[in-house]
Amino acid sequence: MPLDKHSPLAVEFDLGNVAQVRLEGHLHLLNAPGHGWPHPVSSPADVARAEQECITWALRKGLIREGEPYFHKFGQTQLAALAACTLPQLPVHRTKWFIYLQAFFFTLDDALDNMIDLRAGAQYLPYSQLQKTFGLFMSMLTGEVPSALSPPASEFPLLESFCEALRDIRELGLETDMPLAWFIASMANYFDAVAWEHGAHTETGYMPTVSTYMHNREQTITYVQSVEAFLAIQRIRLSREHREMHPVKLLLTNTCRHIILVNDVFSLAKELACGELDNVLLLDRGQDREALLRRFKSLLDRLNSLAADITYIALKLRESFPEDRHMLGFVDTLLYNVNGHVAWYAASRRYGHFVRPPALAGIPSLAAAH
Repeated sequence: MPLDKHSPLAVEFDLGNVAQVRLEGHLHLLNAPGHGWPHPVSSPADVARAEQECITWALRKGLIREGEPYFHKFGQTQLAALAACTLPQLPVHRTKWFIYLQAFFFTLDDALDNMIDLRAGAQYLPYSQLQKTFGLFMSMLTGEVPSALSPPASEFPLLESFCEALRDIRELGLETDMPLAWFIASMANYFDAVAWEHGAHTETGYMPTVSTYMHNREQTITYVQSVEAFLAIQRIRLSREHREMHPVKLLLTNTCRHIILVNDVFSLAKELACGELDNVLLLDRGQDREALLRRFKSLLDRLNSLAADITYIALKLRESFPEDRHMLGFVDTLLYNVNGHVAWYAASRRYGHFVRPPALAGIPSLAAAH
């Protein structure tokens, strides 16, 4: 089916004033048959129940403690809603593995970067120290007997809680009865990239290029790891031969970059307020506000072009493998993920004045035709 270039499915957003610049615009969704604004099969009550189960699990593992300020922040993550939006065709209770995995990522990220919430002392930890700590975490996922850690690696905050959480995440993965080799490999890449990205900040004045930033974030955004979990949950087996195909790798890379850049758009105000560096719009801190606005508009144009590019590749793969359930399932998973992330930003109500679904954006929605 050809792309409809005249009526893009889009959402309207207004992030308000960010660094004295009004950031608003339209963000195109992936315009492919069967995909539009996601409509989860789970009810709001089902999602709310899954949110509470995640909080209860995090309390039991020791990732959070009731009564502490971080407890409230964790409760606002809405990770079950993320699962419902990005895998809308499945009941949310079937995505528990993904939800708990995201809870681990969320808390680990705060343990690394947020001084107020979970960690005091040096602002950034060196690469070599994190490698040892993350080696322990990997042994929780592989089921190997862990090596003992010595300080300072053993002094990482919530160390035992993170280990307990990863043991549960491993068990949930095994319950799918699917091979976990691809997921395990993706987690090793994630930990190594996080250690490098975080450790590089120990160098005073270091600022990565866009190339380095994007390469790091392709692992640290946790998208590839989430896709591996989603494939296993759906019992989709993408062969090594298919994984090595250029258009398959291109589709995964482009969808990942779309997730990265959409996150950078919507989280810019938060990252400026927190003094964080990990945003493509913040890599050149010498830019004035007029330059920020130009860069923002340019990034939005690139994102909308990328959405069309992803759709084109996805449709070509569908056309080339019309009878291959696993390839079609892989393509659908990525399409659901991209549109679902935008829907989650709208549903979470955490970013700016509004993020409106396409039916309310003044642009014709193609969802009904799909």
